[in-house]
Amino acid sequence: MNALKLTLFLLVILFIVSCATPQSSPTDSDHIKGYNMAREFAKKDAMKPTCFRYPRMGYVEPRARKYTKLLQNQGRSENFIKGFRIGYENYYREFLDLYCGR
Repeated sequence: MNALKLTLFLLVILFIVSCATPQSSPTDSDHIKGYNMAREFAKKDAMKPTCFRYPRMGYVEPRARKYTKLLQNQGRSENFIKGFRIGYENYYREFLDLYCGR
């Protein structure tokens, strides 16, 4: 009987410890994956302009928005899309500065 109680006690402790262990949530991972994926899209798009009207940055948002529908159709999570848009805007500006900078 004592062995059964001890086994049950150890299982309960194991369950509590496993629930308390911090793990990265899938939403954080999706956000980071989206952010990282945006780099190649932004790089490709930043190579296209002729640098006319540089450094006008107001057109970054529509460029990022055009991919939102595509990502939604692919079934990407909302956090993935948010990460993609933030990454796209950051990377696009960075690459535009690189290619069109004075």
